[in-house]
Amino acid sequence: MIKAVLFDFDETLQDRTEAFEHYMDNFFKLYLPEIKGEELEKRREDMRVTGKGGYVNRVEWYTLLINMWGWKNSPPAEELAHHYDYTFGNCNVIFPNSEPLLKELKRRGYILGVITNGPSVLQNHKMQQSGLMPYMDVLVVSGDYGVHKPDPQLFRIAAEKIGVKCEECVYVGDHPVNDIQGALASGMKAIRMNFGWFKDVDLRPDVPVIEDIIDVLKYI
Repeated sequence: MIKAVLFDFDETLQDRTEAFEHYMDNFFKLYLPEIKGEELEKRREDMRVTGKGGYVNRVEWYTLLINMWGWKNSPPAEELAHHYDYTFGNCNVIFPNSEPLLKELKRRGYILGVITNGPSVLQNHKMQQSGLMPYMDVLVVSGDYGVHKPDPQLFRIAAEKIGVKCEECVYVGDHPVNDIQGALASGMKAIRMNFGWFKDVDLRPDVPVIEDIIDVLKYI
């Protein structure tokens, strides 16, 4: 019997792809306001491609961009990474059906939560700004525990915190390894959100696939 429905955050409850567009708006206004037109779009595309959906070391990423752009007198890469971690949460773009889904799952009596990878300040800030925390019974951020998806231990930590067995949980996420393999390895069931950087990558016949978060209701 399923007692809890747990979620990844980026590209699952929020459109991280669109949120990144807003982040870039703020980044260029603050750091490179003189860049306009075609050059601005080129640099935005550089950030999209090299940013790999957020799966990068941000200091190394910004160092790469500084060198790629020949950015003289740039701030240190560490400052730029700090800006990202402390401000990205202000750019959240929650999927339109995320809150309706959570409301309905709460109405049905499910325990709800988020298990997300990332630095503590970044992911906690995102969640606090998301408007979704009132629905959550647990929030497990990898940066708070030193354990990262797909390590099944992070999923077990979340289940333990809400007092259920992993076998009594469904986990919804977009990453074929971090989310789906990790959840299954812990004993949880899984639902694949087919969106974002990993869309159509390594879909599994044994895991339901959705493209709108509300469709979780079809499999609960």
